[in-house]
Amino acid sequence: MATKDIPVIPMKEWLQRSSLEYFERNASALMVPKVVHLSQDSLIKVMSKSFEVVSRDAHYITIASRLILADRLSGKIYQEEEVFKAETAINLQLEDIDDYLDRCIKQAEQKLIHAGIDPNAVERVTRGHAAKCATPTATDYLELIIKADIYLAMFQYLWVAGELSNSRDEALKAKLNNERQVRDHLGTIVKTTTKHFHVLRRICNAVLADRKLGRDKQSARDKRKHAEQVAKEQSQKDMNVLAKVAPQPAMAEAA
Repeated sequence: MATKDIPVIPMKEWLQRSSLEYFERNASALMVPKVVHLSQDSLIKVMSKSFEVVSRDAHYITIASRLILADRLSGKIYQEEEVFKAETAINLQLEDIDDYLDRCIKQAEQKLIHAGIDPNAVERVTRGHAAKCATPTATDYLELIIKADIYLAMFQYLWVAGELSNSRDEALKAKLNNERQVRDHLGTIVKTTTKHFHVLRRICNAVLADRKLGRDKQSARDKRKHAEQVAKEQSQKDMNVLAKVAPQPAMAEAA
């Protein structure tokens, strides 16, 4: 499939504003730049709403949670099986969506060929969108959006060419249903990452609260010991003062 690109749009211009402020809060994190070329407005909207959420969730699951759950002495990760469970579930979801889109693209190519249209002749007029990825999940998510864009562009070509149905109404319904199905599949990734983000955040918050309780107890013990030591030292000083001012016993005169 041929593409015709328009200049790249900075991320701050296409990313929907939110209260997450993920990219601002993690400005020092290692991020790989990426340009996402899209032609479908519906997918640009999906990406603008979901990319920061997926990025935040994936970063917390893969990186932040391990830092929080790591034992400072042994280096072992507390409840790391929960982290692996989350990562495995997300990876499986990504693979499922990837397989789904591969099948869809193959079917669209076959329909184009059957209609006497060369799939490579379908031109996408794309707009490049600059993005930054801090985890493989974020990168994979953008790759799926690109693949979805290729598929929907093919399907739209079939619709415009009148190859979906002899009925215009049925053809339009097929086009709209198809776009909705693609958006729904991409939405499952957001739901999966967010679900596991909340699970791990609860675990991390419990660990942090337990550590704070331990620090508070240790601080209270230290303060008590310090107070006892100060009282002991003050008592000793008072005894020393009393010993200095106490009257000496009179010496008996020699007979």
